[in-house]
Amino acid sequence: MKIMNLRNKIFIFWGVMDVLALLGYLFYSLQSGNVPFYFDIRAFYSNYAHLDVSGGTGGLIQLIFFINTALVFSLLFSAWSFLAKKNINMVFLVAQEIARVCSLKCSVALIPMMLHLTGLRSALVAIVLFVLSEALKIGSVVWAKRNGTPRADAVLTR
Repeated sequence: MKIMNLRNKIFIFWGVMDVLALLGYLFYSLQSGNVPFYFDIRAFYSNYAHLDVSGGTGGLIQLIFFINTALVFSLLFSAWSFLAKKNINMVFLVAQEIARVCSLKCSVALIPMMLHLTGLRSALVAIVLFVLSEALKIGSVVWAKRNGTPRADAVLTR
């Protein structure tokens, strides 16, 4: 019987959080009778045309939309990497965290669900929980990458 080490537990936790976030997106999209991604893109461009923005503002709005869309796609790859316990690419992780900050999507997928179910509507609480969620993810993944795999010399001294 193999006992899971802390590194594996951390990776499984973050993999499950990414799967929950992806499933939540798909569930709410399908529950609304929409085809995921297709409807979002169509609705974005329909609303974008009505906004009548151009220049820097228009470019920023489009950039944020595409960052959010790329983040949803990236959840599939990060969930697979965490659950398969592959070596998580730090460049990918940093890019995903930047996308999370730009789109305000929590790494702990349970936080938005808990806020919705409790009816809590405080922006301050949501922002504090968001910052804690991201700090927890970055800190735990960096720690797991540095300390989670046993060193060869440590194994030999036992």
